[in-house]
Amino acid sequence: MTAIKRIDFLAKAKAAWGDNLPEWIAELAREANRSSGIAASAKIGCSQTALSQVLSNKYPASLDRIEGRVRGALMGATVTCPVLGEIGRDYCLEQQEMDNTMASSVRGRIYRACRGIGVPQCSHSHHKPRGA
Repeated sequence: MTAIKRIDFLAKAKAAWGDNLPEWIAELAREANRSSGIAASAKIGCSQTALSQVLSNKYPASLDRIEGRVRGALMGATVTCPVLGEIGRDYCLEQQEMDNTMASSVRGRIYRACRGIGVPQCSHSHHKPRGA
């Protein structure tokens, strides 16, 4: 019976990024080593494929959202939401992606603040300003 070879995610990231390895990617790799690639990707809300591509420096899209999720979920980064106050950066990004479900007045206020509908747009929003 052969043992399952465990991936060293930090070594993988260092090999791919070299001296330009961002601290947040190193932290993501350490989390994957502590738990697993599956658990780390679930914790930051991305696919296992995306996690692998980020660590391999082959992710084809902008890294901004993944960086925000890592900084919030794994590194304790917070932002000030105009509706909720101080929240984790990862939770902020999660809220931006949600639809206005009309489930509560707070949900509606968050939706409008993220999109700048009737109120100034939140400075942390990834949504394009209305009319842009």
